[in-house]
Amino acid sequence: MNSNNLTRRGFFGAGALAGLIGLSACGSPGGSSSGGSSGGSTKITMFHWAGAQATVPVKVGDAFAAANDVEVAYIEGTNADTFPKLVSSVQIDKNSPLLNLGFFNGQSFAQGNNSDLWEPIPDSVSNVDLVNSKYQISDRRGAYMVMDAMGLVYSKKAFKTPPTSWMDLFDSAYRGKVTTWDAPAFSVNALPVIAKLNGGSESDLDPGLEIFSKAAKAGQFHGFIASTDALRQQLNSGEVVIAPGFQGVAQPWIDAGDDIGFVAPDEGMMAFPEGFQLVKGSSDAQLEQAAKLMNELFTPENVAEYCNLNGLIPLVEGAELKAELADKDTFQLDAVESAIQIDWVTLVENIEDATTAWNKDVKAHI
Repeated sequence: MNSNNLTRRGFFGAGALAGLIGLSACGSPGGSSSGGSSGGSTKITMFHWAGAQATVPVKVGDAFAAANDVEVAYIEGTNADTFPKLVSSVQIDKNSPLLNLGFFNGQSFAQGNNSDLWEPIPDSVSNVDLVNSKYQISDRRGAYMVMDAMGLVYSKKAFKTPPTSWMDLFDSAYRGKVTTWDAPAFSVNALPVIAKLNGGSESDLDPGLEIFSKAAKAGQFHGFIASTDALRQQLNSGEVVIAPGFQGVAQPWIDAGDDIGFVAPDEGMMAFPEGFQLVKGSSDAQLEQAAKLMNELFTPENVAEYCNLNGLIPLVEGAELKAELADKDTFQLDAVESAIQIDWVTLVENIEDATTAWNKDVKAHI
C-alpha cells in the first residue's frame, strides 16, 4: 500500500524478471541496492514501505549495520509490487530470494505461507513475545508489529461533510472520480469488505464483484492506482474525490496540510495487521543477522516511533502513541479489534478465481 517509487535506498524497478535473472546469475542472495550501509562480510536485504514508513526501518537498519559489521541493503515498494517479485526470485533460484527480511500485510503473510516462503522466527527474537496475544502467530512464521485501519480517504474540497458509508464509493454523484487498487491486491481495494457487507464472504466474493462490475460499466472509476503517491496526487488535484484508504497512509498527508480526510465508515473500519517475515532460502548467516535486525525493529521504542510517524496502532507492549493520536477513537486498539476482520487464509484461497472474475467483469470496463 505504499509508493513503489525508486529511491536512493531502493533498487528494484521495471524489468523485474530480467533483473531477477541477473541477480540469480550473479549468485547474490538477497539482491543489492544502490544505497544502504556497507561494510561487513554478510549482506542482508530488507524490504520496507515508502514515504514516512521508510524512516524507522532504514534508521534502525543503518544503526544495526554499523554496530554489527553487516551490510544492509533496502528495497522500497508496495506489497502488491514486491511480493510477486519475491515469488519470482524463488522460482528462479530457491536459494537466492530477492530479500531476506520483509515488511508484509496479512494477505502476503497468508500467500507466503501457501508458497512456503517464510522461515520460522527463532526464539532469540525475544521482542516478538511482546506482541499482543491476539495477534501472535503460533508457528512464528512471521510476526505482526502494527495495526492499520482501512476506511475512506476523501477530498475535503469535494465533501462539505465526510462520507459515511463504504457504499459511498458507488454513489453516482462521484462518477468518474473514484479509484482503488487492481487485482489481485484484494487486501487493499475493498472488494472483501464490500462483499461481506452485501451478503458475501472471503469464500464468496461474488456480491462484491457484482457491485464493482456494475459501477465499472457505469463509468464510476477514474482508473486504478499503483501507488499511494498516485492516490495522494489524484485526491489533491481533484481527479479523484473518494477511495478506500488507510488511516496510516492518510495521517501523514493530513499532518502535512493536504485537504484530504480519513473517516471510519458507519459499518466499521477494516482491521489490517502488518509485520515482518524472515525469508526461506536465505543463508544461515543472513538469517542470523536478519533475525537480530528484526529484534531491534520490534523494540517498544522503535515500534512507537514507527507508529507515531505513520499514524499506526502498535501491537507491541510498551510502545506508546503520542497524545494527538492516542486521544483519537480510531487509533484505539479496541476500535480496530471491533472492526471488520478479514480471514486472510480464506481470501488467499479464492484470489485466483476472484482475479479472473475481476479482470473479466471489472477491469475490462475501466
